[in-house]
Formats: sequence, C-alpha cells, structure tokens
Amino acid sequence: MAQVGHATRADVDQLLERATAAWEGLAEVDQEIDGWDLIDQNVYIKEWQIEEDRLLRLAQHAESEEFTEMQRLRYQEPLNLVERNRPVLARIMHG
Repeated sequence: MAQVGHATRADVDQLLERATAAWEGLAEVDQEIDGWDLIDQNVYIKEWQIEEDRLLRLAQHAESEEFTEMQRLRYQEPLNLVERNRPVLARIMHG
C-alpha cells in the first residue's frame, strides 16, 4: 500500500465531504444519465476513478490512524453509501 503523508484535519474533512457527496449523488445520476449526451456519460464514467481513489486515500488515512474521533465516525457514512450504492454504480458503468 502507498505511503500516506500526514494530512491536516481540513484535508481529511474535505475528503470525507467529497466522498459522501459523490456516493450520495449516484441515485440521481442513475436516473438522469440516459438523458445525457454520450460524451458527458463517458466523461462521468471515466472520471469516477477519482472517487475510487478518494476512497483509497481515506482508507489509508484510517489505517494510519490520522482520523480524529469525529472523522472516524464520519468515515462510516461514505462506507455505508458505498455498500448501498455499488449496484447503482455497476448499472451506470455498464449501461
């Protein structure tokens, strides 16, 4: 696993906020994506890797015990969203 540098509390808070927002928004994207231009659909699908990378960084911070207690609690929210929305993501990715 890649070495994780020390992150500031604000960095981790931002990662948590963005990860939560992205995974929360999947249900809406799932409902709308068929109406998007094909280029926009492809861009969304290709750029989703950014969200997967964000999850990996959060996991690395968790392993490095860089979370505050509040961040550790907040980390459960994106994890729960990922578990619930993986099937939604699969539909989006595979059309």
